[in-house]
Amino acid sequence: MEKIMRYYKLRNICICTVEQQMDVLTIRNSNSVRNSMYNEHEIGVNEHFSYIKRLKEDSRQKVFVILRDGEKASGVVSLNQIDTLHKKADWAFYLDENERGGVGSLLEIFMLDFVFSKLEMEKLNCEVIETNPNVVAMHKKFGFVEEGFRRSNIEKDNERIGVHFLGVTKGDWNAMRETRISEFSRKVPDIEIIFDNEEVNASHSVIDKIQSARSKNNINWMSLLRLSVEKSPSQSLPLIKEIMKIDGEINDLTKDLLEE
Repeated sequence: MEKIMRYYKLRNICICTVEQQMDVLTIRNSNSVRNSMYNEHEIGVNEHFSYIKRLKEDSRQKVFVILRDGEKASGVVSLNQIDTLHKKADWAFYLDENERGGVGSLLEIFMLDFVFSKLEMEKLNCEVIETNPNVVAMHKKFGFVEEGFRRSNIEKDNERIGVHFLGVTKGDWNAMRETRISEFSRKVPDIEIIFDNEEVNASHSVIDKIQSARSKNNINWMSLLRLSVEKSPSQSLPLIKEIMKIDGEINDLTKDLLEE
């Protein structure tokens, strides 16, 4: 019987659908993911979307949702502390607990190639808490070297936990790249990982720019409001009342539209 191919598309979380972003929240709050995080509190909806909003303005982070068959969110991979001057970055990933069968290993190969070839970094780092020895072992399989261990570095479940610090250089990865690709191509030939196409990213980047511009203009509007009230309250306050009245009319019209 012919094996069914699985493919995974990596899409920037900022341009994912709301449904996909909510699926990411579910995965972030799963026990398997929270147990591997520094902070394991349950993340609220507002906190989650505030995080996504901040990412749009942060050039030092890239967060991609791992979409199974291009649609269903099944994990996240992130690049953090991207430093173009010193050509280094940190990375982390997590998967839905139902994703098995070599996806993590292929994702690591894919991201190492992306970081060193496309982003032209020279060093990639990561941190793993000591309760995840299997993750430490997996990273070492792909050239990561343990560069330090901080004892009792974080607090989880009312106890102090140590953290492993690992890193891999571009030279480390290039020395084993062909061997690892050949090995895992044989082990999991039915999995493919790709990035979302550039046209989708470009079409949404315009929306992102509009949203960014609007957020800046909101600040300008509030500054203008404050200035007008302070300098000429007798003239500005009637205008503000009129604005509020018209906003109320717009809200009523919107409710009528939703009820149709």
